[in-house]
Amino acid sequence: MSKLLFIINTIVVVAFGLLLFVAPEVGLNQFAMTGRVQEVFMARVIGAALVSLGALLWFAKDADETVQRKFSVAALAGSVLGLIVTIIGVIGVVKGLGWVVIVVEAVFALGYVFVLFLQPRIK
Repeated sequence: MSKLLFIINTIVVVAFGLLLFVAPEVGLNQFAMTGRVQEVFMARVIGAALVSLGALLWFAKDADETVQRKFSVAALAGSVLGLIVTIIGVIGVVKGLGWVVIVVEAVFALGYVFVLFLQPRIK
């Protein structure tokens, strides 16, 4: 289950990361944000970080169970923190499709909770 979750998470973060890196104005428009120079720059920085995260998750899929658990803890923490920041953003500034990011982050957070705490261990 961890492997599948890492693969799906990789696809999502790399796709969104490439969008923000290559076409930041398009990505920002989805959240009703303007394409000011500062926002475009930050979107590209975040896009690059997401592509890097995707690479780490991709390599984690083939790691042993101990390493996968550690990556899952980190991914859960990132999902929860991202969820909190996105909720605050949607309440205050982010409009448009901000709710989609909330759903995606919540789904990944629940996936990592399942993998870490609820998935039966096969021995």
